[in-house]
Amino acid sequence: MNRTALLAAAGVTIVGVALFVLYMRRFETEAAGGEPVDVLMVTADVPLGEPLSIEKLATRQLPEAYVEDRHVLASDQQRVLGIRVNTALRANQSLLWTDLATGASERRDLSTLLREGMRALTIHADPSSSFGGLLRPGDRVDVLLTAERPGSETRVTVPLQQNVLVLAVGADTGGPDRVSSEGGRASTSNRGIEVTVAVTIEQAAMLTHARESGSLQLVLRNPDDVEIVNAIPETTDTDLVRPERRRAVNTMRGTRITEVTGGR
Repeated sequence: MNRTALLAAAGVTIVGVALFVLYMRRFETEAAGGEPVDVLMVTADVPLGEPLSIEKLATRQLPEAYVEDRHVLASDQQRVLGIRVNTALRANQSLLWTDLATGASERRDLSTLLREGMRALTIHADPSSSFGGLLRPGDRVDVLLTAERPGSETRVTVPLQQNVLVLAVGADTGGPDRVSSEGGRASTSNRGIEVTVAVTIEQAAMLTHARESGSLQLVLRNPDDVEIVNAIPETTDTDLVRPERRRAVNTMRGTRITEVTGGR
């Protein structure tokens, strides 16, 4: 009789301990934010415009409560391989859908295309800057400013910002609601169009001031060309008529083309 009671008590004790352990584990999991979810991260720096490769991707676990819709899940790895990033990524950052220069088929709201810390700014582009209606969301441009040099009446042209991401052209953010008719593009390009770009708050302030100081011109870049060219001199009326200046500019252009084509 005593033996039976002892075994029953031991069984109850074991069940009680097991339930307590399960309760503590559940409590710790909920306190930590829920079950772990596998998300993608980059293992090395990814320069602006570089396609994602499997060598630079890995998985990390985040508590369920901290996983947002912006996070790319580990199960979506095959979907993002080969897609270019629209911002420079640092090693050990979680990969977000907003980091990718995608042409998603679903409607894309402008605010969701902005990476954290970036701002959207609209520039009124004349027909030449909208490239006859051929400029598209996801393209990258340089912004040139032509204005009077402070303290003089000399007009100069300077590269104001380089490698700027185009978020939208008119109402086209790259989704299915973009303009499809050639006639619509032509009529829009004849009168100019609003081009919305992604910039930092400091760049936005500079562009806003520049719009009031002179005229802006957009220059289209190759999507594989993410190089920032430093120490570019300003261009003045004098440079247009100086043979040595024109010769220097053309020599630099020829050198650049040779580098790109490998001498072919």
